[in-house]
Amino acid sequence: MKRILLPVITNLTLFIISIFLLGAFDVAYHFYLFHEVEFSDIMKDFTEMIFMAYLICVCSYFLRKIHLKVFFYVVLFIIYTFNCYLLYQFNSDIAPNIILLLFETNSKEVSGFFEKYFFTPGTYKTLFVVGVLLTLTIVGEYFNKRITKFASKTIPMCIISVVLLIGLIGSIGTIQRYWDLASSKRAYDSEIWIREKKYYHIMPMPNLLYSFAAIGLADEDLKYMIEATKNSLADVKPIEGDSLNIVLVIGESYNKYHSPLYGYPLDTNPYQCEEHEKGNLYAFTHVQAPFNMTSVVLKNMFCCNSVFEGERWHDAPFFPAIFKKAGYDVWLWDNQYQTNENEPWNFTLNSIIFNDEIKELSYTAINKDCYTYDNELVSDFEQKKMSEMGSHNLVMFHLYGQHMCASEQYPHEKKYLKYTFDDIPYKHAFLTDISRQEVVDYDNATRYNDEVIKHIMDMFSDTNTVLIYFSDHGEEVYDYRDYCGRTMLDEGTSSDPNIIKYQVEVPFIVWANDKWKQQHEAEWQTIGQAVDKAFTTDNICHLLFNLAGIQTKEYKPERDLFSPKFKPETEKHNVMMAL
Repeated sequence: MKRILLPVITNLTLFIISIFLLGAFDVAYHFYLFHEVEFSDIMKDFTEMIFMAYLICVCSYFLRKIHLKVFFYVVLFIIYTFNCYLLYQFNSDIAPNIILLLFETNSKEVSGFFEKYFFTPGTYKTLFVVGVLLTLTIVGEYFNKRITKFASKTIPMCIISVVLLIGLIGSIGTIQRYWDLASSKRAYDSEIWIREKKYYHIMPMPNLLYSFAAIGLADEDLKYMIEATKNSLADVKPIEGDSLNIVLVIGESYNKYHSPLYGYPLDTNPYQCEEHEKGNLYAFTHVQAPFNMTSVVLKNMFCCNSVFEGERWHDAPFFPAIFKKAGYDVWLWDNQYQTNENEPWNFTLNSIIFNDEIKELSYTAINKDCYTYDNELVSDFEQKKMSEMGSHNLVMFHLYGQHMCASEQYPHEKKYLKYTFDDIPYKHAFLTDISRQEVVDYDNATRYNDEVIKHIMDMFSDTNTVLIYFSDHGEEVYDYRDYCGRTMLDEGTSSDPNIIKYQVEVPFIVWANDKWKQQHEAEWQTIGQAVDKAFTTDNICHLLFNLAGIQTKEYKPERDLFSPKFKPETEKHNVMMAL
């Protein structure tokens, strides 16, 4: 019996600290506050943590010559610190979208993140909790010989035996559960795995393992998407008719309630408002993104699935490939694209949009460079590719828009420093000089974004063109509470009308030049009749197929906002936390 206990007796500090680092205190405290799951489920948490801590001690004991104990401490503390910070700062677990955001974040965003979130209550709580555990660890290891001697006595050994027995009995099936995760074939399978184990809430290790498994499985999903794309091309018929340019502009982090098109008192969209008054632009009022995270939104937007109907992006074809097969030249100029294959951004969204097979199937050309400001990206296309366009073109711009930090998204020249503290329409008591400046920067960035849109409109003013602009998602900018940014959507936040209003609702405009309007007067009127219908941007491909005159089996008129057969979706946001 003593041989079984020996790894714990000689590493009692490691055993106890490991249980805490695996989430014991956080699980207990969360249960005390919310009582979200049954007590029996919470006990499964603890027995699994005991079992895992024992395995750590066994490995440390038998491999003590290579100082494996230090490795375990370092890894556990890093994971726990990360988990603590997410919990205290954002009330979030470790999740795939968090890991993806880490991979998507560039140096520019890192500096902005630390400026905004480092000196916060969440950081201080994390440092306190981790500091206490680190202090206990140092003290425990310093007196390790005394602790081992004490633990070798009869009563402590009996207590350890009971604890290990409870852990062993309660954790029966643990290995099978993790085997099930390792055996998952699709990202959806891994999601079901974590959702069914409600008692894993707050535990960092299962959430971390799930997150990496889901991300890895997403690579497999890409293969299914490519196969679906190839299968969809068989029935696509060559395009007929007059020349046409469809320009799709995807904005970033655009809170539509900072636009006068949607009631904002500041003139942040003078050019778009002018086009609206001329009758050249429609501003749609009830459009939402399916999620509030760029990578997930764009995967579902570029594929022909419907999130509302429970369809997955990886089971549907990539719609730009259908345009190219029909005879369109397809151009993608993306200001968030990193061409260096070693950059972490390529791990997620770009690994799909710029996958080698997808590029061959879908694009005529893509940009080689990114720019500090979006207007430079547009100028790059204008100078290099406008003269090469054929008679039918799908031109897609993915802008940096008003992405955090908004102060870095527009040139700090006199003509762009339009607004000051005095112009802010908000009078909230919680606003500080720092938050007021953030609102000023956001509104200046929004006005600069309007100039970018005007630049694109001017480029295509003399050609047969329809332009569609919308943002990937919204963004809170101290609109109703002391908060700027986005939260992680879950079952709790997805029903909050303010979160949906500012983070999920998006601006959606359709602009046509005089040449197209004259030739399609009835169609333009039909588009105008849809401005108040509920629509989500994951279904954008259907209205694009309609505008382009493309015949494909993937087209569904009931999902086409511009079709008389369109069936508006409910305005209740259907959150599906999927990759």
